[in-house]
Amino acid sequence: SRHPEARILAGGTDWGVDVNLKHARAAVTVAVEHLPELRTLEWTQEYLELGAGLSLSELERRLAGQVPLLHAWFPQFASRLIRNQATLGGNLGTASPIGDSPPVLLALGASVLLASNQGEREVPLDGYFTGYRQTLRRPGELIRAVRIPLPLAPATGFYKVAKRPLDDISSVAVAFAVSLHGGLITDVKIGLGGVAATPIRAHETEAALIGQPWTLGAVQRAARILRREGTPQDDHRASAAYRAAMLEGTLLKFFAEETEAEVTA
Repeated sequence: SRHPEARILAGGTDWGVDVNLKHARAAVTVAVEHLPELRTLEWTQEYLELGAGLSLSELERRLAGQVPLLHAWFPQFASRLIRNQATLGGNLGTASPIGDSPPVLLALGASVLLASNQGEREVPLDGYFTGYRQTLRRPGELIRAVRIPLPLAPATGFYKVAKRPLDDISSVAVAFAVSLHGGLITDVKIGLGGVAATPIRAHETEAALIGQPWTLGAVQRAARILRREGTPQDDHRASAAYRAAMLEGTLLKFFAEETEAEVTA
């Protein structure tokens, strides 16, 4: 609060690039990832809480596969060297539309806990991003933790489309979390990155799937809707048409992989 202009550092994998390549400098830099309040990991009956200062490698080790969607995502986030430093708080704090954690956390129905000397508040991640690299976080607030509601959806998947399979920025990132009962889709959350000015939920596609049978026909109809979600643009990573095609393809791939897993089981 004494230095409102301070650069808050939690891992430094993003700010470090600006310092190194763009010669950016901050009048005051405050490293926070060592603070005990940001390094919690707590399971309750209602939620899982992940401290914003824990590195992704720490989370991967301590969760040990207990959150399958996160387990599928961790190896696709840059390299091990980066994951040893990068934090959830830092990735959400930059509010990049191509950050890989928001699509995953959106599919998990997560919220962020924002703390300041005025207290703490919980904000659903679905409403947290307000514009390009803009959020609801107020001056003086830190992201203390990410809260994921329980129980977890039984069918999940994460798909990262990039020019290189590993250690690359996403052209498109898509995460799915689906619950079924009696062959019908009872709940679905789809998180998208790289197709709008902010990470988004695919609400129109979700609405088209709820109550439908988990069949190829229903999924194909929803995939055509998913193709139209967001406002993808042409850039040096991919064209808008390619991004739209990848959105459609990821849902079909997710269905095929889940169906194959059911048959194998």
